[in-house]
Amino acid sequence: MDNLGELLHGFTIALTMPHLLLMAVGVLLGILVGVLPGLGAPNGVSLLLPLTFGMQPVSAIILLSSMYWGALFGGSVTSILFNIPGEPSSVATTFDGYPMARDGRPTTALATAFGSAAFGALIGVILITFLASWVAQVALAFGPPEYFAVYFLAFASFVGMGGAAPIKTVVALAIGFAIAAIGIDTVSGSVRLTMGIDELVKGVNFVVAVMGLFGIGELLVAVEEELHARAVSSRIDWGEVFRAVVRLPRHGVALLRSAAIGCWMGITPGGPTAASFMSYGIARRFSRRGRYFGTGGGRRHHLA
Repeated sequence: MDNLGELLHGFTIALTMPHLLLMAVGVLLGILVGVLPGLGAPNGVSLLLPLTFGMQPVSAIILLSSMYWGALFGGSVTSILFNIPGEPSSVATTFDGYPMARDGRPTTALATAFGSAAFGALIGVILITFLASWVAQVALAFGPPEYFAVYFLAFASFVGMGGAAPIKTVVALAIGFAIAAIGIDTVSGSVRLTMGIDELVKGVNFVVAVMGLFGIGELLVAVEEELHARAVSSRIDWGEVFRAVVRLPRHGVALLRSAAIGCWMGITPGGPTAASFMSYGIARRFSRRGRYFGTGGGRRHHLA
């Protein structure tokens, strides 16, 4: 109950006109940062941090938080319209979002991504508010066995719930492990797999790897087939936005299940990227229209 009182007090401070304007500015800046591939929410917040030194602490926190949340959604924009994830956690959005956009439904895909992100964020804030003390105790209790169990669960979900053949997924994971091993070992401090190249000492950034895997391949396909970037029309139909948001409660089970996975992987060291893949894989496994996943669902089926 103490947390609830603090939350209500925080609302009385945040829901003022100056702070609401800061929220709007932060979200717009965050969307801009998220749309730019490779920049990402953490880098965007870091770039904005010096501008907050002269601000009040509450105003600075509101601005930075709004920018962070806006950047997370902005990564879905390029994933849906260009098939290029702006954030590592937006990779799973490309599987169905881009096919839906190519099928003439970019507004539905964007509205569904926005509504789902808003629902997940709301659930996460509520859970953290009421369970903060318990979450802190669980986090402090994590050790090497728990870390291994969480990551093993994430990798096993990739293999068992992915759309590709399991052997292909295992090979992809092995390549990812090899790339992640490049650089300085955080435990022993030894340098691994740099082959004498100084630039590899700091390792390979995950965002760079994702951009190279998805972005460059998509650009090469566009050059081969159409000789121009294969963006789709981003014209927004506000009526379709409203209809897409109204249809979200039909997927209430998937929303609640994915929110639970996201909250758990956010508390534990799994992270948002593993959570997005796990949510997608589990939704595909339990959906009656699982065979439509990865194709945009055609004109009669929607992203579930």
